[in-house]
Amino acid sequence: MYLPEEIPGANVLITVKTYPLPSSKYDELVCTAGFLSDGKWIRIYPIPFRALPYGNQYSKYHWVTVDLVRHRKDFRQESYRPKHDIESLQVGEKIDTGKNRDWQERKKYVLNEVFTSMEEIIRLAKSDANKSLATLKPRQIEDLIIEPDEREWKQEWRDQLLQYNLFDLDEQGQGKTRKIVRKLPYKYFYKFTSDGDTGPHRLMIEDWELGALY
Repeated sequence: MYLPEEIPGANVLITVKTYPLPSSKYDELVCTAGFLSDGKWIRIYPIPFRALPYGNQYSKYHWVTVDLVRHRKDFRQESYRPKHDIESLQVGEKIDTGKNRDWQERKKYVLNEVFTSMEEIIRLAKSDANKSLATLKPRQIEDLIIEPDEREWKQEWRDQLLQYNLFDLDEQGQGKTRKIVRKLPYKYFYKFTSDGDTGPHRLMIEDWELGALY
């Protein structure tokens, strides 16, 4: 077994945080993943990030502590969900790279296991291991591709996100309206090659920072 069914007080170094996407069940979701203290990958969802109190919001390379349980509706071995209310998540120290700090502490986790072949990662994903998170060092990045996309979310998502939130009341006791996350009107991809490829690969870039910079 890759990891136990439950991980009480899991310490996770956040290294993956995607731009929010609408969800019919959770309003909107942010895919969050990172490393446990022992260096193993782990994914945490659902995370309704923008609904978290400010003190519970984290950025990449923050340590967070939360009780986790295996996500039974997801076959991927790294997938877990918070066992309790998401507000139980505690944000700890951030591994920074500012003054008097360097990249070595981040590298200790991110570069602990590095793949150089995308084909090998795909093979592991299709095997009994169901591996779905990995660090890849490409042989060559050939291009950054930018493609136009819809400028607005689908109407059904907009209607849902604009509904009053009956569980989040304002000072007058009325349900607050949700602020819709901005839709990015472009999609971004890396085109790259890795060891053993018969042709280039293309992967979509979904980082939170990309949306924040737009």
